[in-house]
Amino acid sequence: MNTNTPVDFSVYFTKLRDNMENGLDDAFQSVHNVSVEGRLTALHAWFESYAEQKVLGLISVGASTLHSNEHRLLFSVPHLDKDTLEDWWQYALTLQKNLVKPDPHHLFTLISVVLVCRECDPAALRRLRRYASEVNYRAPESGWSSIRMAVVDASSGKIHANRLGAPLVNLLRPALP
Repeated sequence: MNTNTPVDFSVYFTKLRDNMENGLDDAFQSVHNVSVEGRLTALHAWFESYAEQKVLGLISVGASTLHSNEHRLLFSVPHLDKDTLEDWWQYALTLQKNLVKPDPHHLFTLISVVLVCRECDPAALRRLRRYASEVNYRAPESGWSSIRMAVVDASSGKIHANRLGAPLVNLLRPALP
């Protein structure tokens, strides 16, 4: 992206949303402009995968089915500063608490939050790297969940992420307008 040309944030955001949705694996379902835990997301994409439980990955153990999930949510945040980032992190923790449904057959759930901003405070981007949440569930529940958070800076075209968000950056890079 040419940083000398002003970015029309609405156009940029819409193209990113559409590219992100078009790049989803066929296992994903998605909806636009829906409220998730009290906030309007431009795109909520999710998948649920079910697989037969096997010992050593080879021998079937019968009727037990393991499941894994991911929720990807895209939000417009025109200006991101440290306080706004902290608010979004608290929201992501709420998502992890309320969207993850661990049970004895749960493998994992990823909560992927993508914030697109017109202006990003460098201090907020430095703080983003420190955020991490990975929860391991104990019997009778099983599996784990983690939060991946990425910030797309529309003015520079750069993607920043928390420690667990590196794979999310790789997924987002092809979606950049």
